Amino acid sequence: MIIKTPKLAIYLLFTALLPASALADKITMKNGDIISGSLGKVTAEKVFIKPAYTDEFAVAATEVAAIESDTDFEVELLNGDKFVAKFAGTQGSDQLLLVGDESRNIPISQLASVTEAKPYYQRLSHADLSLTINSGNTDSQNIMFFADSLVEIGEHRHLAEITFRREETNGISTKEQDLLNYQYNWMFNDPWYTGVIAGYERDPIRDLDYRYSTAAIFGRDIFNADGRLLTISIGAGYSSEEIAGISDSGAIGTWNLIYNQDIKAGGIKFFHNQNLAYQFFGNNNAIFKTNTGFQFSLIKDIYAKISLRYDYETEPAVGTYKDDTTLAIGIGAEF
Repeated sequence: MIIKTPKLAIYLLFTALLPASALADKITMKNGDIISGSLGKVTAEKVFIKPAYTDEFAVAATEVAAIESDTDFEVELLNGDKFVAKFAGTQGSDQLLLVGDESRNIPISQLASVTEAKPYYQRLSHADLSLTINSGNTDSQNIMFFADSLVEIGEHRHLAEITFRREETNGISTKEQDLLNYQYNWMFNDPWYTGVIAGYERDPIRDLDYRYSTAAIFGRDIFNADGRLLTISIGAGYSSEEIAGISDSGAIGTWNLIYNQDIKAGGIKFFHNQNLAYQFFGNNNAIFKTNTGFQFSLIKDIYAKISLRYDYETEPAVGTYKDDTTLAIGIGAEF
């Protein structure tokens, strides 16, 4: 049921006049208890809330009389309807939701999923460094710098990554790899998206003078909420490379997977990324790369990180190995 009413204006005026400390989400139980805090996920079975004095917990939805929220939530009903709204108490036995300039009466039993709405703009960036230096019988050093940035602006998502790896043993370079990747997603029908990816790689130690690639992609977020992201995409595009002084180029097919999972309220984060490019030219080389590991929070935005990188090519340059594995332990910052 949709009702056009001045309730929205009255509600906004009333909340604007409240002191900041009073602006908190609130659940009123049928027995009269009132729980204030940060409203979490809401379903037809449970309502989650985190008071300031304890961890988040859930109450049975059937025992909830009214819900009030200070922030917007993404609401999905059992019939598939989706919209962004604030909870504003009850209307009869239904929950009153403010949707734009309208109000809607929704029985709590019809709420399939309610999660806090994403801000229009958000960014998360990392930069970390792994360094190993040995001296004595063998003089060696191993340095890897990695940085990434995820920027979301409305329906548009940008992900950029850069990796520099340098290894040297007894004055001889054994690794000199540069990787740059960029991915753009347009969420045309969330969770479905389309976009482009582009990449650059060089590793002269493996006779890879350069490799450029770009592709149009189509993908889907399997989930992207509550500290979890799993997104998969496939694509088709073009690649150009030079190996041992010989240039070649042609069509490619791509597969990309990104998985991030918060553990222990974000104190530990697990990540796993996969990238596969199949070249429909030359020797039909398949290039597979993964990066898997954990990030451990230390102090504020400083973290320790352990990662295992695995690179594999079915048709590498003559005289080089098909696979390359790197275990890195380092420290980084989130900003």
